[in-house]
Amino acid sequence: MGLGKLFSRTALTNRITEFAVIDGVKVDGSGMIGARYQGAMRIPGAWRAANLLADLVGGVPWDAYRQRAGKPIEKLDPTPPLLEQPAPPDTRITTLSSWMLDYLWNGNAISIVAARDAYGYPTAALPLPAGQVGVRRVGMNEGLPTPWSPGEIVYSVAGREFSWRDVIHVKGPCEPGALRGMGVLEHHMVGGALGLSLEQMHQANQLAEHGVPTGMLTSEDPDVTLEELEANKLAWVKAQRDRSIAAVNKAITFQPLSWKPDEMQMVESRRYTLTDLENIFGLPVGWLGGMNSARQYSNIEQDAVNLIKFSLRGHLERFEQTLSLMFPRGTRVKADLDDILRADTLTRYQAYAIGLANGFLETNEVRDGEGRPPISASDNLGDARNIAEMVQKVYLGVGTVITEDEAREILNAAGAGLKIPAPKITVPVPVPLKAVPDANPQEETA
Repeated sequence: MGLGKLFSRTALTNRITEFAVIDGVKVDGSGMIGARYQGAMRIPGAWRAANLLADLVGGVPWDAYRQRAGKPIEKLDPTPPLLEQPAPPDTRITTLSSWMLDYLWNGNAISIVAARDAYGYPTAALPLPAGQVGVRRVGMNEGLPTPWSPGEIVYSVAGREFSWRDVIHVKGPCEPGALRGMGVLEHHMVGGALGLSLEQMHQANQLAEHGVPTGMLTSEDPDVTLEELEANKLAWVKAQRDRSIAAVNKAITFQPLSWKPDEMQMVESRRYTLTDLENIFGLPVGWLGGMNSARQYSNIEQDAVNLIKFSLRGHLERFEQTLSLMFPRGTRVKADLDDILRADTLTRYQAYAIGLANGFLETNEVRDGEGRPPISASDNLGDARNIAEMVQKVYLGVGTVITEDEAREILNAAGAGLKIPAPKITVPVPVPLKAVPDANPQEETA
């Protein structure tokens, strides 16, 4: 039976109590029961913080890099299926964002390996809600027969048990040796900032629905009846609803009402709550509109760098290292953050100019960074000839002609990529020896 049929026919249950199952509970006075993540996503600031981090993790490309002994690091092309589309038919951002949401709220992101390649490495996974998964460590005195070895970690899903080798589990912050991570709900819902924020929303709704009325009609006629007051009220409400002119006599006056000063303090209190939410989710101060949200001395690039350094880095490392274990040894999974850190056009071009001038960037590398096709060798040669003619004319105009090596050096600095010819080796031609007459000839004697 496939995993899809198993989970479609069987209600997910948690038989193992090692996981603190976070189920639906009554979160406010509205009687709402069974809300996702205990209704915390109803808080605007919490919704924004959770989706911001989840979409960043799910939206960036994920790549795998392989390093072999004695060879440079190479990027796997095409991208492995587990990173390109982990849970078909869902897209990558759908799967990874849902993992990240569960990781943030419950402290754990869990998937069951659903498919493997010919070498046994995962190619697809089935995401599961962490609150419906059990995990335990097999004890020494468990009854026999059992397929598990003592000390092995086993996951329980829908009445079936899976080895840790068949599970992708990203754990959040945890104690040493803990089988599960800690999430936001566990520590900040009951008696924390999330519970306080829900209570403030409930109080604001009470004020809006049953609190201070919009105004008050007052009659100075001592003989006015209740029926006449109701008729005046209905006429006033109808005039307000139709945006027409209200007609009242001298005996009736209207006084608009508003919140009391102590009720207005709720707005300031909610700003403090937004600051608490920023701290809970690890966002830089001001990202949700909390206290000190002006950020006078920052810009877009600095905000992006701070977000990655102080908010996303730990989360990304946990996902990267966990996914790296799903590939052969020597393969490392990395999230491509270039789009988040991408500078404005002027800053990028200035950086490219520095790289080209100092020789650690080539023209095609710059074009690849800007999403443009590379220049072929023939194009480079044509550009090189044009540059050579221009340089030669310039030097002729000032009365100096450059040498071949000087021209090649200038062209290569401009990105021409001309090869340096091998040095010419001159072999000396041997000179034939000639007979030299003896300076002191001796006469031959008989």
